[in-house]
Amino acid sequence: MHAPFLTIIIPTFRAEKTLQASLDSVLQQDFRDLEVLIMDGGSSDGTAAIAQKAAAQDARVRFLSEPDKGVYDAMNKGISQARGTWIYFLGSDDFLYDPTVLTKIFTAPGHSATDSSRSIPGPLDSHDDADFLYGNVVSPSYKGEYDGEFGLAKLLSRNISHQAIFYRRTLFDIHPAYNLRYKGYADWDLNIRLFLDNGVRIRYIGGIIARFGPDGLSSRHDTPFLREVLFPERLRLLQQTGLRTLRPILAYDEWWRLLRNAEFPGRTALETYAASLTGTTTPALPPGAALPRPIARMASWQEKLPRGLLKIGICSKIIMFASYLSNLLTGSLK
Repeated sequence: MHAPFLTIIIPTFRAEKTLQASLDSVLQQDFRDLEVLIMDGGSSDGTAAIAQKAAAQDARVRFLSEPDKGVYDAMNKGISQARGTWIYFLGSDDFLYDPTVLTKIFTAPGHSATDSSRSIPGPLDSHDDADFLYGNVVSPSYKGEYDGEFGLAKLLSRNISHQAIFYRRTLFDIHPAYNLRYKGYADWDLNIRLFLDNGVRIRYIGGIIARFGPDGLSSRHDTPFLREVLFPERLRLLQQTGLRTLRPILAYDEWWRLLRNAEFPGRTALETYAASLTGTTTPALPPGAALPRPIARMASWQEKLPRGLLKIGICSKIIMFASYLSNLLTGSLK
């Protein structure tokens, strides 16, 4: 059988209300060299009927249904089944932006590479110089397009939407796919790992790839990810950029929210954990170095307050601002 150029993986669970529209946005693409894997978690509603009908009508669609451990498990299973050179993940309530979006990105036999109306730079005549392609998305959660070109510093502040990314399938031969320990941010973890790998060729292609619904998995706090991935990487970056990068209050607030949402049990526990990170290949702190003073002081402020109070947005902002002024006036942000 001809191996498709692109595999689109749609994880589903009780998605009867949105799956058909999501599928239509894929199957109505003028780019045809693709397969669709619907990876279902054992839905008991009408999801299976919709998927089975699509598979019967279009040989490019495959439907697999069995209990899983959540959306990232379904995505991992999809990767193992994928035959395409490239892999793309689309939620069952997400939609490709328009019927020409894939042709604007990829060139395949029988498709024109001279679309003067295209809004996305491309199509790419060769994919040999990229492993990770990404553009933008739109959503009711955002005002306008999200979110332009990323570097590592920006990625440690916010994630690239997986609906905006095309992964070369061979990346998953080198990098483990989604870590099921991270229930809400396994895709963020993967993207950070890929950005940290200098061998991964990353290209921003611009334009809008997809529309996606609000309040997805990433709206939930993922404490293990925040503690085990985001905190060490932000700490490592802070060692490189210096404490003055905390002087903008928005940057300070990002650190404040990270410590609050990671729920470290006080300054001593945070300092002990930070000290344990010095033995890694690329240590978050130099051997023998102390936790940066403003970060330690943030933890001191937070441990004196009831956790419930910190979770109230306006209260957290007021306390954060008081902490910021304290650090600023004592010279801790120099």
